Amino acid sequence: MQATITTATLHGVEAVPVEVQADVSSGLPVFGIVGLPDAAVQEARDRVRAALRTAGYEFPNARVIVNLAPAPLRKHGTGFDLPIALAVLCATGQIPATTFADLSAVGELGLDATVRDVPGMLAHAISAASQGRELLGPAGSEDVVSVVPGLGFRALADLGSLRAGLPDTLTVQRGGPPGPQPLSVRLEDIAGHETAKRCLEVAAAGGHHLLMTGPPGSGKTMLARALAGLLPPLQDKERLESALIHSVAGIDPRAIIEGARPFRAPHHSCTVAGLVGGGTPPRPGEISLAHNGVLFLDEIAEFAPAALQALRQPIEEGVVTLVRANGAIRYPARVTLAAAMNPCPCGYAGDPERVCRCSEGAVSRYLGRIGGPMYDRIDISVRVDRIDPSLLLEHGAKRPSTDDVRGRVVRARTFAASRPPGDLRGSLTHEARAYLASAARASCLSGRAVTRVLRVARTLADLETCDDIGSDHLSEALAYRCWEQS
Repeated sequence: MQATITTATLHGVEAVPVEVQADVSSGLPVFGIVGLPDAAVQEARDRVRAALRTAGYEFPNARVIVNLAPAPLRKHGTGFDLPIALAVLCATGQIPATTFADLSAVGELGLDATVRDVPGMLAHAISAASQGRELLGPAGSEDVVSVVPGLGFRALADLGSLRAGLPDTLTVQRGGPPGPQPLSVRLEDIAGHETAKRCLEVAAAGGHHLLMTGPPGSGKTMLARALAGLLPPLQDKERLESALIHSVAGIDPRAIIEGARPFRAPHHSCTVAGLVGGGTPPRPGEISLAHNGVLFLDEIAEFAPAALQALRQPIEEGVVTLVRANGAIRYPARVTLAAAMNPCPCGYAGDPERVCRCSEGAVSRYLGRIGGPMYDRIDISVRVDRIDPSLLLEHGAKRPSTDDVRGRVVRARTFAASRPPGDLRGSLTHEARAYLASAARASCLSGRAVTRVLRVARTLADLETCDDIGSDHLSEALAYRCWEQS
């Protein structure tokens, strides 16, 4: 007696289809699982046996072998519990095998036979829809899987519910576009820092990486947290991409589905695997969790140098590639990097009111922890000093609002999208071209630095809805690269 149930296993941010084949034959009682299962899949034997008995089904007193095909593909996760249980029920004739012919099943089983949520439900939904199958999964996942177009979802609360037949297909239709999300920090809540606010606007308009340097308590963290609110609303494709990554990582993606831009602020003790991804089984890192949003590295100089250097390629290419013995895994990582740091170990170098007691060598070593190649990938650098206390105490002062700046950012991005694609150099005026060549030689800018200056200048022109890049745009863009003077 044999039966097959379709499911999937996670590989990166994709769910790869897997067939769960159950064979029940005479012989000594044994329950074996083959096909490169990990420990969590192997433990399914005890959960499935207990869940079937709790639900009132019989577990066969025979030789039960479950094969997960294709065999060379490593399987991991507790989502195999439900398809294994269904395969055993079909193989023993307790449920007709044709019942699940057009379904893909996933879910963890409790000992009380309840079906529980698993990481990657959104990936499983996408996989099922691409195969033209309905998804049978845990009740309560409707809001998550509803973002997948054309998916039929059957919500199963527990195994005992199958005695009444398959649950009805739910086709959850979401309403209109998501509304504005509440923000923890708004620009109008921040006093002063007009230059830094201008830098935030430019960074949001062009997706540029930003470094803020200043003494403790000057407002760097508040400014960084305000950056996410300046980004345009997530498009449908972006919502699905970001929600998929969060789902695979086991993080509730509902906030992303509702339109909130990702904002991740890992502690400086974060490891390389924590930042770019890794582990067993592989898991997305913080840079991928911030995909289509903001990755904030507070006290960036305190991060391990190896962790920072691991970010160099992802922030340049917008993707993380993890190479393992059984293949390569790719995680999306298109982020706006916002970093903050003190100018020296004590934090007061360059402060007009506090004396810095750090030696020149200590300051040099502190700044060197980031490294020149990482600095070279930062588009905008700004000094953030403490503001006059009287500005904090002003009541009713008119300040730039998040809504106003976001409106200018959206207008700039719309203008950029309407421009015909082409080489950035083609939009330089003759004077701007000569100015940039002279400035690049004087500042010994690398080829990457020149390209990034051009991109920032292009964003500045987009904010003014200008077709050409002028010398004034280049001058401002070059001023943002003077991190050596921060």
